[in-house]
Amino acid sequence: MNLTRSTRHRLAVAVALAVTTGVLASPAVAATGTRPAAAAAAADQPAAASVPTLPQDSRLVGNGPSGFLTRHNDGSFSWTRYADGVTTALPAGSRGTVRADTVVASSGTSHTVYDMSGASSPVTIDTSFLGAGATLVDLVGSTLVMSVPRTDGTEGRDLHLVGERDGTIVDRPISGLSRGMAAHSLSSQVDSPGTLSLLYYELVNNGAEWHVAVVDVATTTVVEERKAPRASWGTDVTLSATHLAWVDDPDVTGAVSLEVTRRNEPDTTRIPIGSGARVQAELMGDWLAYGETLTTSRPSDLYGLTLRSLTTGRTVKVLDTVDAVRSQSDTELLVQGATVAQGEGIYRIAPGPDGTPTATLVASMGLSIVLQVVEQSVPATADFRTTRGDVTLSWRFAGPLLPTSARIELIHTASGKRKTDTVNVDNAGWATLKWTGLLDDFYTASNGDYTWRMTAAPRNGVGPSVERTGTLKVDSGQGPHNFSDSGSPDLLVRGNDNLYVFDSRKALGFAHTGAPTPTNAGAGWAAYDRVLTPGNVSGARYSDLVTRDKTGTLWIHPGTGDAAAPFAGPVRVGGGWNTYNDITGNGDLDGDGRPDLVAADKAGDLWFYKGTGNAAAPFAPRRKTGHGWDVYNKLVATGNIGGGATGDLVARDKAGVLWLYLGRGDGTFAARTRIGGGWNAYNEIVAVGDTDRDGRPDLLANGRTGHLDSTLALYRGTGDWKAPFAPRYGATTILPAPGWYTTLF
Repeated sequence: MNLTRSTRHRLAVAVALAVTTGVLASPAVAATGTRPAAAAAAADQPAAASVPTLPQDSRLVGNGPSGFLTRHNDGSFSWTRYADGVTTALPAGSRGTVRADTVVASSGTSHTVYDMSGASSPVTIDTSFLGAGATLVDLVGSTLVMSVPRTDGTEGRDLHLVGERDGTIVDRPISGLSRGMAAHSLSSQVDSPGTLSLLYYELVNNGAEWHVAVVDVATTTVVEERKAPRASWGTDVTLSATHLAWVDDPDVTGAVSLEVTRRNEPDTTRIPIGSGARVQAELMGDWLAYGETLTTSRPSDLYGLTLRSLTTGRTVKVLDTVDAVRSQSDTELLVQGATVAQGEGIYRIAPGPDGTPTATLVASMGLSIVLQVVEQSVPATADFRTTRGDVTLSWRFAGPLLPTSARIELIHTASGKRKTDTVNVDNAGWATLKWTGLLDDFYTASNGDYTWRMTAAPRNGVGPSVERTGTLKVDSGQGPHNFSDSGSPDLLVRGNDNLYVFDSRKALGFAHTGAPTPTNAGAGWAAYDRVLTPGNVSGARYSDLVTRDKTGTLWIHPGTGDAAAPFAGPVRVGGGWNTYNDITGNGDLDGDGRPDLVAADKAGDLWFYKGTGNAAAPFAPRRKTGHGWDVYNKLVATGNIGGGATGDLVARDKAGVLWLYLGRGDGTFAARTRIGGGWNAYNEIVAVGDTDRDGRPDLLANGRTGHLDSTLALYRGTGDWKAPFAPRYGATTILPAPGWYTTLF
């Protein structure tokens, strides 16, 4: 068959020519070599490891008993012998045929025919006598099939068979073609050594009727013709000694059918085969082979080469992809395609011992069609405390057709919670996931071990999916306001007697996923009038809570790191703490790495409680660090907002002015700096930590309505001690109903 049908639209003309026709063979330029006998061809083929390897851009465009012709991207051509794999270069512009060892190279009206079997020397045929509009349509053996404009002034073209005999050019017009055949409406296709089949359309009453015609090459006459109402410019026609078949044009849904008829019989059988855009078909004895050559991004049952028995209807798939299908003999095909097992190459299709068609690799392109991962980049650890810690997981694929996407799944080993995503594959073959530390439920990923799995399927569904697995550890550390072992701040809200813990990344709306579901840390919290979040004061791994009950007793609630039950039972620290109007703590104030407390008594004196890291006695005896603090009604240890080595403090006076006290690193503070007014609008001001992961602590506040509003105000840290907080950053909704919660910590 004429290979060009897979790369351009055409009106197909199928011709079968006998090598014993009156047209002479052309001289050869190739080295000699013989092909194994057809009956033993499959058995005699070399093992896959020893077959010749072709350039990866090879394209099958001709084939005969001794070898085959390939075209390359640079415009060159080469002939490869079956017997020994020897390759002979041929001129640019060469054209092959089927079932014959001839190749024609054309330059203008000069056509040189080569016999690649070595039986004769090249012959040059000048077709200028046919006129300037004559074009080469095909090669049949050593005969040129020429399309020639009519000389009588009528629209349309005629076909001529032109060859050389005893040094004389022989021109034989084909008779019996319709005079209504439209101009430039045909091309030829060679199927077997004695006939030529044509597909053309005829203009009838300003309409088009498609026809299939069979031409006997020896007599140059049309011996069979029939209408093909569902044909079109891209229709493929195939011919054998017993059957004629063609591929219908896809209907509006893309469905394709094969039309099959016995030679010289009127009835046609229509065989639906699926949906396709560029289907090739070829007859092989009592089998009809077909396959879609356009392997696009969508899977299709028509990919690969399938053979259908014309006697039983049985189908056998022998290749996974197909590029070109050509007749090799009455019982064989030569096909460029691929299998998952052996990759891309040239395959001979022939009946096996039981008559079932099988594929044997004749020459390899050295290309696998199996999707592969050729490069991978997955970090061993991740730290999501700041955006700088976001991790990129990426894989690069290779294959003839890249996948459109890859699915990536990360699973927390301890909890089973997941992060799953489907990412696109870019033009360079990379699938990349940037993980910002959120899970599928938009909660922050907990610390600990994770397993990951990446899966990708071939875009066209040909071949197996590819999968890669591995492990990754998340270590985002601990923070004073983190109670779920994620490194991300949590929000503490008391409602009646219960304490609720919210994941701040979900609660503050950065994921835009609506109201989160809090963890209920249990009842009994109404007994405390102060709840502090200084950090890990007990010396264990996790952050603790410090509370003061209404009798003035101080308690530690050790953190567990369990998001579902974040605090263990309270441990008594000591009494007498009701002498203080305010107590605060958020991290280290003296540079020893342990969290400390600051307290202002009713006389206005400020006291420093150095953390010890000892759960039995978590704070050293107090040390007085200032006086006159009774002008403030709110003290908030903020952590390091001023750029120093240790934490700082903000204080709100009774007029609502907020003042910054930069820590000196020894538990004392520098002179105050005014940073803003109007803060008496808020009932609670909480140093929640770094909520937006920019590396700077933030403040969270709620209004003075007697209950926690359904919206919270966020003030982002700037890192500039002169203006440490940006203007209010909108508001976020975390509560299902006003009044449910009463206090924010």
